[in-house]
Amino acid sequence: MKINLRTKFILLSTVLVTVIMASVTYFFTIREIESRRAAAASQIHRIARNIATMQLLDRQDWNTYQDYISQLMAFNKDVVYIAIFDDRGALRAHTLNSDLIEYDRPLFSRRMQADIVRRLDNGAVAEESKPDLQTERVNIQVGDRVLGSVHVGFSVIAINRELNRGILLNVGLGLFFILLASFVSVLISRRLTRPLERLNRAMKAVNEGNLEQKVHPQTHDEIAQLGHSFNTMIEGLRERQFIESLGYELSATFQFDRLAPLVRERLKSAIGAGSTRLYIRRRNSHGAFHEITVSEEKKDLYPPLEINGQVEKFLLERKDGFMVHSAPPDIMEALHHAPEDEAGLLMPMPVKDELFGLLFFALPPDKVSFSPKERHFAAMLAGQAALALENSLLYEELREQERLKRELEIAREMQRRLLPAHMPVVDGFRFEGICQSAYEVGGDYFDFFRLDETHLGVVIADVSGKGTSASFYMAELKGMMVQLTSVYRSPRQLLSELNRKLFGNIDRQSFITMIYGVLEIPAHRFVFSRAGHNSLLKIGTNGEHQFLTPAGIGLGLDPGDLFESCLEETALDLKPFETLIFYTDGLIEARNARQLEFGEEGLLRSCLAIGERNILQMRESILASLHGFMEGVQPHDDITMVMVQREGQAG
Repeated sequence: MKINLRTKFILLSTVLVTVIMASVTYFFTIREIESRRAAAASQIHRIARNIATMQLLDRQDWNTYQDYISQLMAFNKDVVYIAIFDDRGALRAHTLNSDLIEYDRPLFSRRMQADIVRRLDNGAVAEESKPDLQTERVNIQVGDRVLGSVHVGFSVIAINRELNRGILLNVGLGLFFILLASFVSVLISRRLTRPLERLNRAMKAVNEGNLEQKVHPQTHDEIAQLGHSFNTMIEGLRERQFIESLGYELSATFQFDRLAPLVRERLKSAIGAGSTRLYIRRRNSHGAFHEITVSEEKKDLYPPLEINGQVEKFLLERKDGFMVHSAPPDIMEALHHAPEDEAGLLMPMPVKDELFGLLFFALPPDKVSFSPKERHFAAMLAGQAALALENSLLYEELREQERLKRELEIAREMQRRLLPAHMPVVDGFRFEGICQSAYEVGGDYFDFFRLDETHLGVVIADVSGKGTSASFYMAELKGMMVQLTSVYRSPRQLLSELNRKLFGNIDRQSFITMIYGVLEIPAHRFVFSRAGHNSLLKIGTNGEHQFLTPAGIGLGLDPGDLFESCLEETALDLKPFETLIFYTDGLIEARNARQLEFGEEGLLRSCLAIGERNILQMRESILASLHGFMEGVQPHDDITMVMVQREGQAG
């Protein structure tokens, strides 16, 4: 069930008055009567105690008790009966106030009175009379010995009658005040709810899409403040509706030459400006802002604005714009605005805390200034327009970037496929390899070639330069290696032929360094040649190590004679658990924030730091040491490493 505000107010007032009258009834009637009832009980208790302290039972002097209680009865009109019982519960003395007893026949004999006293003491009275009779009982004692008890019954009829009269009076007053409060609350609630009803009707109209609503408060209380807030909300909704409409129009096109005039005209009409000019910072214009919405013949009337850092800071600090004539002289000079020029509002257009453009709103003839609210609304629109114009300028650039990104992703995937998908499986040896490009694609390369059942080719190479061009040479190198490894078994001969092929196909500013070797599996022997590449690191079982650097120059630097005369071929016998580490200069030349290089010393320390001879743990130790050394600095060159370890038990 729906209960309106007026009904709630009336019910609340009624409940409040009811609670107040109930509290008054309790504190000023019921509580007072209860206090008097307790006082009467206390008095009767003292009478019973006085009788009990006569201590005559030990002399069996019942007549004395009888005379005493008969005299007490004469002075205590509210006492109904007094009874004295011995220790066996036998009634020995009693007196009865016949004026307070309603009996169906006269009370003539003492026996009849004694019988009535016993019945009263046992609570044998009419049901409606039970609240009017109370009893106090006190033992008669001598030391710890109980000789009997004194029972005194007394009437509280007068107290109960007074209590009932007080309750009836308070109920009557309560009903009167409840009716009075209901009448007053009806009048007050009507005055309170009428403005709310008008506001409710206006809100329903707004809910149906009619934003041309306005309430007119007639008071100065909180409800009037609510009405003013409603009017402010409606104005905000109108502004939001305009912003949404403008946003829809701005999102309909990414063509800058269509967006700029649209922004100028829509913002001009939004705040009622006389005219509007739009200045945008052109790319690579070093701070110059150009008016982009005027025709070519009027360009000379609005020269570019040279905005330096100090002026830009001043503009960005005034997010809601400023009246141009209120600006300092140096700001007006930077804006090419003289005191005699037309007055207006200059609105900055920031994008990501940078000044993207400026809007100038000329004052119409019927205005002397724009209000703070109009300026704030213009700032919101300018921010929205700035984002749309910035997006349109970035659109083509983003499309180009996306195209390049897709091409680089394709190139990266193709380059990844040029590297080994898994390490070779050879009895007696273990292999590990890793290649991390500093950019999307890189020029580092490693591979394995299964020459026959007893020979495995191992190559690592580094193309000079980085990025896309290096990756193209790397792909070309892969194809040549696949062809030449099937023809040449000798590393020296293969590199010589590879150099002759590359020299005619590689740019003169580029070259390739390489180590290529052949692992003779049964003989545990590795034969290799080095073409200007980094040294080959050999790690022994007891910490012995050796950097091997045979003579040789890079591939593609010489047609052939000099290259072949410098090139050497070296053979190594591998003992159990000896490891060969091939690496590119991106590993040893990696730098940290202090511009220190990891170096061959860092590589060697990380190899010798672990006590295990496991090649995988050695690789992880090298990478962990490298990343810890770089301290989060991104690598500036590709990082590639190949590891070959002979298995077996050391002799």
